Amino acid sequence: MDIGAILLSIVSTVVAGVLLYILQQKIRENNALKREQEAQKSKHEAAIENGLVCILRKHLMDEHERWTQEGYITPHALENGLAMYKAYKALGGNGMIDHMEEEIQELPIRD
Repeated sequence: MDIGAILLSIVSTVVAGVLLYILQQKIRENNALKREQEAQKSKHEAAIENGLVCILRKHLMDEHERWTQEGYITPHALENGLAMYKAYKALGGNGMIDHMEEEIQELPIRD
């Protein structure tokens, strides 16, 4: 083997090794960036869920106060309240609203 072929083999091996190292570093950086983005997305989604729970709780409390003061509830309001209550519970809402929902369901229904 001549010296040119040996040098070419060494240089190509070194270049291939450097390129492989660079590629591995970029893959690691990309994976780290993906993990960071997923963590931020998860945190953002949790904040949205918590916000929805708060909005639903407030609305359910307002509806409870309104209809218990009226002494009755309309069919549409009852249906809407039940849907909100189910969403509230599905999003992890606590039992604070359970008693209020029971009271609303016991109200007479009028149009």
